[in-house]
Amino acid sequence: MVILNSGCVKNTANQYGPFLAINDSTVVMNGDMTRKVDNQFQSLLEDFPAIQTIIMEKCPGSRDDEEMFEAAMLLHTQGINTHLPANAKIESGAVDFYLAGATRTREIGSRIGVHSWSDGNNSATDYPYGHSEHELYISYYENIGLERTEAENLYYFIIESASPNNMHWMTEEEMEQYGISNNSSST
Repeated sequence: MVILNSGCVKNTANQYGPFLAINDSTVVMNGDMTRKVDNQFQSLLEDFPAIQTIIMEKCPGSRDDEEMFEAAMLLHTQGINTHLPANAKIESGAVDFYLAGATRTREIGSRIGVHSWSDGNNSATDYPYGHSEHELYISYYENIGLERTEAENLYYFIIESASPNNMHWMTEEEMEQYGISNNSSST
């Protein structure tokens, strides 16, 4: 059994990797997205088809961006919302997952960390603008609703903000500039 901060008790049978279904419409997300995240998210949706919102708390990122993109696209096509409570801290690939939400809301105090990716040998900034290595990410942003110019601006901001071994914590102004949340009810 897992005891949540809200005082609710939920069965760990409702746990799918970093996703914990707390009721039929709400999921709390904590932890790293592993190479199985797409399968975990698919199983979650099969067992809880009425999910409306994923509350992201402490999410350090993803270990396989392509698998994460598959899960995020499923989130997006299902019209599921994402929310960051005031104590949330999401980083790297978790930011990309958050951005797939149909409606993305966040509370003041939530932290969003971005940085360049690395394949172990090269980082994103080793490739010039327009290089095919960038296309996976830019296309992903387009697929979740950004216009091409918005997708490129966000992507190049992210990869230039910090090296793969560092983290840039976005300011409120940067979050506004790049449309990180898409609902004016962010508090």
